[in-house]
Amino acid sequence: MNTIRKNITLPVTAYETINDYAKKCGMSFSEFLRDTALKAIAKSEDLSLLEYINANCAYVDKNEQEEIEALNIDFDDLSGKELNLDELLQD
Repeated sequence: MNTIRKNITLPVTAYETINDYAKKCGMSFSEFLRDTALKAIAKSEDLSLLEYINANCAYVDKNEQEEIEALNIDFDDLSGKELNLDELLQD
């Protein structure tokens, strides 16, 4: 396995907190940072669409919601056709 060495800058208190916790977990400082970062990335990438929307999108205001509801869209009707980009861009 190829490895790379990187330097990071932390406040002393942050280093001590992380290092103490890593020791409690039976891990080195580097191993703890690596594993924790990889878990955070995996968790972020595994968000479901709903979780992503809840985490990153604001709710619509009352007026906008009323406009959407006035369209009487049946969101359960999946009979439409999915378009690819070429079809969408055609005249």
